[in-house]
Amino acid sequence: MATCSLRHRALCPQQVIRTAGRLLAIAAGVLCMAGLVRAQVTVSTNFGVTATDWTTTNGNRKMDFDWVRNRFVIQYLYGSIPPQYATIDLATKTLTHFAQTTGPTFYETLLTVLPTNWNGYSQGTTLVPSGGSGKIFAISPTGTVSTFTSGLPNTHNMLATPTNYTTVRWDEFGVANNDLFYANEGSGEVCRVDSAGNIVWTTALSYTDGYGNRKQGLPEALIVLGSNPRWGTFQNKVLVGQNLLTSTMFTIDPTTGAFQAVTSPINGAPGSFRIFHSRTGAPLALYVSLYNGGNSKIFQLTNLNNIPNLQPNDLFIAREANGGGEVYHVYWDNTVNNFVSQQIASFSGPGYFLEDMVFAPQSAVPEPSSLLLFSVGAGGLGMFLKRSRKEQG
Repeated sequence: MATCSLRHRALCPQQVIRTAGRLLAIAAGVLCMAGLVRAQVTVSTNFGVTATDWTTTNGNRKMDFDWVRNRFVIQYLYGSIPPQYATIDLATKTLTHFAQTTGPTFYETLLTVLPTNWNGYSQGTTLVPSGGSGKIFAISPTGTVSTFTSGLPNTHNMLATPTNYTTVRWDEFGVANNDLFYANEGSGEVCRVDSAGNIVWTTALSYTDGYGNRKQGLPEALIVLGSNPRWGTFQNKVLVGQNLLTSTMFTIDPTTGAFQAVTSPINGAPGSFRIFHSRTGAPLALYVSLYNGGNSKIFQLTNLNNIPNLQPNDLFIAREANGGGEVYHVYWDNTVNNFVSQQIASFSGPGYFLEDMVFAPQSAVPEPSSLLLFSVGAGGLGMFLKRSRKEQG
């Protein structure tokens, strides 16, 4: 095990429960900027994985990566209304304001950067759900915001959760006709949305707790998987983690919306799902977003090929914790007929929350010609194809 300590200036309250701690950290972010107290973050890694403090931002939360433009898209300045988005250049680490939506709340949004052209939207378009309004916005690669669809679930059961986070993910593997999947934590609902913006199905997640009580699900992390023996019983399913300190997660049939409550293969609730896959063949690093107001961090994990039994397209799962979180490599082992999970990194520090992670190149590489040709051939890189659009609103 390798351990490194990093010191940052921060003033952050102690967290009692996960969601309350997140909300307190927003207010504390202002004080963090004042640098009144020094806080320590410890990063521990296994299997020879190396952790690097890659960059510091003001309030980074959810993130994704644009493989053509070699940049991250993040929600930042968390707590701002309307929500704010920025890009971070992989080569220079320069943060540039990207866009803002008309979302009515600041609640974090698990966003998706399209890896290829889809439904008239060019590669690099960022799809962002709006907490509390039932909309999905489309942000062009140049930062123009339009509304892809509206009328999605947006109610908020305050008895179940004080927050109302939302998620949008794209079906990359075609198990559901390359549709979108949208989750609304406040109502516990997940829906499949087709390319015309229409709801195909909606399912309300629920589970039985340890006391025998039926509870509303609190969906947050989400991924759509195809066929791969390394994904075991998760093959051709939508995986959903909860914004809750629980080991109960959900699998959903992408065709029918039927769901099952299952036990997480990691120690706790999945907060982010990612697939170990390089779109260009470039050596991969895993970039991990840790929120702590003005001292928010992105860490880079490298030397991933040292992880035992790692194979391309394996699943990685992150767990958010009060004061940090962990990252796990997860795969199905036919010899034991179960999942194997290996913790590759853990993060700990007062006021920090592991919010998201994404695979990207270790360093910037020339724009991949294959992706450029794909995008240009479909109507021009960085431009929308002509189609009917709803204006943002």
